[in-house]
Amino acid sequence: MTMFSTITQFLSGMSAEKDRNAVFQAASPLADRYNSVATSTAGLVVTGTSGTKVPKIGAVAFQGIASGVPVTIAAATDMPALSGSITAAYYNIFCFFIDSASVVTSAMGTEASSLAGVKFPQFPTGKALVGYITVTYASAFVGNTTSLNTATTVYISPTGAFDPNVLI
Repeated sequence: MTMFSTITQFLSGMSAEKDRNAVFQAASPLADRYNSVATSTAGLVVTGTSGTKVPKIGAVAFQGIASGVPVTIAAATDMPALSGSITAAYYNIFCFFIDSASVVTSAMGTEASSLAGVKFPQFPTGKALVGYITVTYASAFVGNTTSLNTATTVYISPTGAFDPNVLI
């Protein structure tokens, strides 16, 4: 029988509490990304309906791990309503997350005048990234009001450990 080890168990061998705390603070975000991940693509898509305001899971169910717990979202499930607005001709990102109770939430990044300038939202601890969309419009975009059914909305469904806020 194999026992799983935790970061805390590995750090218990360090004699200085200050050192243990420093290493724990640095390792915790990385550990969270590895135990809260998408294990299959969400295949995010527009529902195909004119005026659609939310993306949905594609033709195959999403599978993932949130805080070490297997989670799933059925195929063709709508994602939560988007909240927030984007200035005309600016870019932004909306991320979708799932927790260990299979509750799906969304979070908006920080807009910029170019896609390269956009900042992802802080990824919540214990939640897996289901996917994200990039949005830009010639006019102002208002979440849950403006249609996503346009050529300027891009759907991304990464798999594995991904957190653009964990930088070196």
